[in-house]
Amino acid sequence: MSATAVDEQKSQALQQEYNRYQELITELETQLSTINSQLQEHLIVDNTLTSIDPEKRAGRKCFKMIGGVLVEKSVDEVIKILSEEINTLKDQKTKTESELTTSRKKLETWMTTNKVKIVKGNQ
Repeated sequence: MSATAVDEQKSQALQQEYNRYQELITELETQLSTINSQLQEHLIVDNTLTSIDPEKRAGRKCFKMIGGVLVEKSVDEVIKILSEEINTLKDQKTKTESELTTSRKKLETWMTTNKVKIVKGNQ
């Protein structure tokens, strides 16, 4: 095999590895965006429900979508469920942010180790 063919293979392998890192980072950014949206929605509903005077919300009905089914609950039950879901979403957000940071650092390290430079093609 000629030196040019070996260089071409190495170049293709590096490109594939770079693409894998980029896909992972993009996927994590998408997950983080989705989690942030869900968290904001949950917080808005939670703030709305908790702003109701406790005496007025006693026995008041509320509907929550659970697994694609609309379920009737009391406002206090929904507030409790929302609180648990908000905590879960915050945990997911923290883990995803950490994973994203780690992946970006790994990419930077990999690029430095393999002396990879990003070259923008003419379009």
